[in-house]
Amino acid sequence: MSFLTATCGGMDSGFVPSVQDFDKKLTDADAYLQILIEQLKLFDDKLRNCKDDEWRKKTETLKETTNSMVESINAAAADR
Repeated sequence: MSFLTATCGGMDSGFVPSVQDFDKKLTDADAYLQILIEQLKLFDDKLRNCKDDEWRKKTETLKETTNSMVESINAAAADR
């Protein structure tokens, strides 16, 4: 048996997630999404008050990356 088969689901591990397990993971994922959305708001506040060009550029980069992550998550959720 190859390593890939053994580690990528080729063997039955016997674990069957329950509805409660799924609900917990879904709740956790939603909480992380909400944290990202809150971070976007904080980045806007920081950018409004930022006087230093170097920090402004870093904050804009972080905001763009965070926004891309949120958009990807929302797009994946919309596909379901």
